[in-house]
Amino acid sequence: MRLIDSHTHIYAEEFDEDIDEVLARAVASGVERMVLPNVDRESYPRMMALVERYPKVLYPSAGLHPTSVGADYREQLDFVAEALAHVRFVAVGEIGLDYYWDTTYKVQQAEAFSEQIALAHRYGLPIIIHTREAFADTFDLLRRAGRNTTRGVFHSFTGSEAELEEALGFEDFMIGLNGVVTFKNSQLKTYVQRIPLERLLIETDAPYLSPMPKRGRRNEPAHLVHTLEFLAGIYGCSADELGEVTSQNAERLFGLT
Repeated sequence: MRLIDSHTHIYAEEFDEDIDEVLARAVASGVERMVLPNVDRESYPRMMALVERYPKVLYPSAGLHPTSVGADYREQLDFVAEALAHVRFVAVGEIGLDYYWDTTYKVQQAEAFSEQIALAHRYGLPIIIHTREAFADTFDLLRRAGRNTTRGVFHSFTGSEAELEEALGFEDFMIGLNGVVTFKNSQLKTYVQRIPLERLLIETDAPYLSPMPKRGRRNEPAHLVHTLEFLAGIYGCSADELGEVTSQNAERLFGLT
């Protein structure tokens, strides 16, 4: 079985003590490659230092996370633009809108999102979208950016069935699912099968959102297999088959070689 973790923050401080063991467990579980989303200027050096240690295993993206949008967002966006001009990334992200915790910088979040979509267009890269309590505005900004020129993934999808249908209307976007779908109180499991297999990605979002039966513990890429097996049961296929399909999807979207 081969797997690709399409979204993991293993450069986070939570992994400082055992990152080599974490990656060894990932490979042993079948996770061959991982996509690392950037969140801001401050996290960038940690991410790139880890990527340099594990080339052809870890693949970085560059972006300003919506919850990192603050008073210095212009400088943060300049940093993203500069990084994209000089380093090869597989995506722009993670970017988007998040109204869950705070809406102080709601206008600036939209500006940052739109500007980073434009950067993705400039460099021919997909985008990794983070959206929370903000689907309507996210869809609106994507439509303004142009359906035919923007591609990417709605990462950690937790929307309603209606929001899933609207997301699937953006035909060049995939849907990323993680441990949330395995939670007992999650409604996702009742309609995720509407996602065509050729548009499905699986992820951990480590160190967050550990799937059952690991919920409550630090998440890591080796836990991806639990989400995989849960989804294979929903789709009525083997874990090996689903792992191969989602790996091919990630390779296609991110241009992984």
